[in-house]
Amino acid sequence: MNLNNLSIASIDRLIAHEIYPKSPTEDAYAVTSSVLLTFSNAEKQILINRVSGVLANASKTFKLEFEDISRDSVYTFLSGYSAKTEQEFIDYSIQLANNLADAHFRTKIPGGFCLIGDGLTSTNAVFFFVIKAELQEVFNIQDNSLMLIKDVFLSPAKDFYKIGFFIKSGSAFEPFMYDDQFSLQKKDLTEYFYGKFLGLTTDRNDKLKAKNFYEDTKNFIDRNIDNVSDRVGLVKALNTLYREDTTGIISPRDFSDSYFEGDLKSEFMRKIVEPKFPHSFTKDTSLIDNRLDLQRISIPLSFSLSIIGSTDSMDHIEIIEEPNTQNLLDLQPEINNGSIRKIVVLKERQ
Repeated sequence: MNLNNLSIASIDRLIAHEIYPKSPTEDAYAVTSSVLLTFSNAEKQILINRVSGVLANASKTFKLEFEDISRDSVYTFLSGYSAKTEQEFIDYSIQLANNLADAHFRTKIPGGFCLIGDGLTSTNAVFFFVIKAELQEVFNIQDNSLMLIKDVFLSPAKDFYKIGFFIKSGSAFEPFMYDDQFSLQKKDLTEYFYGKFLGLTTDRNDKLKAKNFYEDTKNFIDRNIDNVSDRVGLVKALNTLYREDTTGIISPRDFSDSYFEGDLKSEFMRKIVEPKFPHSFTKDTSLIDNRLDLQRISIPLSFSLSIIGSTDSMDHIEIIEEPNTQNLLDLQPEINNGSIRKIVVLKERQ
């Protein structure tokens, strides 16, 4: 299941608790409510638009899996969820708010509102959600005066929030998470929210695995392969695995067996494959399609100078270390016939 075509018909119950962040002298804590929020149809529709809009963002919304299935977990609470009474909903929301406060184990994690709700999709699928919304400050103008409006949240312009979204499919709920702070430079979602708080895991998300294996492998090649042609060849092999291999499966062990040997293979297995990617996974390149299309490789010539280009263009570059007269004589025929387009000379500082 994906949420690209999610259509929320109604949000039926909603409650808000406030989370105060950890300080140098005091642990984070929750100020909880025992009363459901009331809202008009217009307000409900705006909330529906906010939630469904961000969950449709495929680059920041991920399908996760339940890891914590203990008695007090979200997984256990959602078992038989459609039969939960209003009081059971309120009581568990209070427990969740306290759990979220407990997950704020660092002073750098900001506080905010914890909104918990449920509802139905247009196909009558039950869903349950938890939003962590950080507070913002905005301005308004009234009677020619600039007015500060504090404690605003769920603004469409600044997505300072995270959503755990659980939608019923068959007899079980499928968990998803939207993380406004996730970017293509990050390897994981915000762990305190999905792991410590909601009891979920990203370990079986193939979209994240495909991105991270590609980046980890390319970084390993860049850092460990000195020979330019070998480095270019390995990056091209990695790109071929992602772009042209038709099996639909990425096997880190097979890649290691095919392209590394000796100490280099042992190092790759020890640092990359065994701790991070011990099993094969389905190839999903959606997070790195643009990077594959615009793939560039950098070859350092000195501490301050590099050649940057596509892997195809690097096939035609040769670097001669410690050149001598014989090297120049060997190049003379190619210079004369025009097959050498350019020569870059690095001189020692005088």
